[in-house]
Amino acid sequence: MNKERLKLRALQIGNVSNGFDLEIEDFREEHQVALFVWKSIHDAEQGIWIELDGEGHLLHYNQYEAVLHHLPLQEEELLEKSLQFVSEYYPDALKTFVPEKSKTLSNGMRFSSVQMELGLPLEMTGFYVDVAFSGDILSFRYYGEAMDIRLPGEILDKGWVKQSFLAEVKMNLLIMNLSPDVYENVSHSPLLVYQPNSPFYTQTANRLAKSNVENENEEDYEISYLPLPEKLPGYSDIYKAIGFDKHTLTKLREVDIGDEIVTVWHPARPLSVNNDLSLDSYFQRKTENTLKIRTEKQTGKISGLFNFRDDKGLLSLSVEECRTIALKFLYTLYPNADRYFRIASQNGDEDEETTQYGFHFSIFHKGISTYFGLCHITVNKTTGFITHYSVPDIDVNRLEEMDVQPTLSEKEAKSLYLEDLDFELTWNKNYEENQHEYHELIYRVSFPKLNGDIRFINAHSGGKITAKI
Repeated sequence: MNKERLKLRALQIGNVSNGFDLEIEDFREEHQVALFVWKSIHDAEQGIWIELDGEGHLLHYNQYEAVLHHLPLQEEELLEKSLQFVSEYYPDALKTFVPEKSKTLSNGMRFSSVQMELGLPLEMTGFYVDVAFSGDILSFRYYGEAMDIRLPGEILDKGWVKQSFLAEVKMNLLIMNLSPDVYENVSHSPLLVYQPNSPFYTQTANRLAKSNVENENEEDYEISYLPLPEKLPGYSDIYKAIGFDKHTLTKLREVDIGDEIVTVWHPARPLSVNNDLSLDSYFQRKTENTLKIRTEKQTGKISGLFNFRDDKGLLSLSVEECRTIALKFLYTLYPNADRYFRIASQNGDEDEETTQYGFHFSIFHKGISTYFGLCHITVNKTTGFITHYSVPDIDVNRLEEMDVQPTLSEKEAKSLYLEDLDFELTWNKNYEENQHEYHELIYRVSFPKLNGDIRFINAHSGGKITAKI
């Protein structure tokens, strides 16, 4: 099916009215997938997303920020709406795939069906439909059938897998900033927790296959202390350090995202007009030659920076010189950075081809890692300006309030973690180097007696912190 016929097909499926403008029209030859995205001319938050395969079959439909006008329906009625939608595009799907348990969403319900093998669902097969409580179809994704299912010649004994895991598992003491949206039994305050060293441990279930090797490609980093602040004072004007000159830039847009403001700037001279509607061009239009700055509302402090300008200066700074610039930037934002931050140095030779050098900073408090408390700073070696900065997701000022002396020992935390632990067989979708996809049977850690998998143990209360997702 040619592009124009695919476009007409998408218009029909989406029931796209004159109140929408085509924003993305993209066709990927290698995958034989066409993508069309329309945006409302009245409300930028409303849109329709449709993906089709080369024959015009619907792969993905999404109506984001839909305007709903109907009264709420019962679950049976919502299910019927979803089945009608699926049958319209894939008449045999309801016979091919097995229904799963429905899920309640914030604005509706999700109904899904999967392909089964050996009595177990095959990951990313079948389809799902999200239906608003009003009965409107919000989203649809069709995965189809698995083409390469690799049945094990002989299944490993679960007891052997469990014993192998028990011989290796250790509990690491960490400071974490965990979101109650993702985990049970947490607040927005930093917590002292124990985490198993292999929280997502898996093992092939095929006794004749090679054992899984975790973290075999782990990067080789050295963690070092920062130089003292008196030896490396910060910048008097942090905006000069990022190459920001208000006289040569025009504010493109400003977005309120709660506690922060994101401001997008671009050069005062007009940007090139690009009428190409491909996905690559869409992202290029959104980012080309822009400088995005995120600032805290309360303090005005920079909390994020993305420089997409292709600036090329006359300098040729070394890694060490760029590291000094990154450290000065960090000290400007955190005058007591040496108390918490450590710099990670990757072993290897200096890359003479790159124009950017990136530096990773980890946060430690009284010898305990914060794990997710990472900060990243990138320096352009030809200009000496900071081009990227990501703020750590933990407030270092709150660390001093923490009691970092655990009530539980590692042995006690390990015992709590293991008392509900089991292993379950599940199908895992994997990919070979040539992108060929296949399904293999694996064992994964599970906690059948709980409502979610244990990710952490509270080092003070002994509470089991489980994942909601």
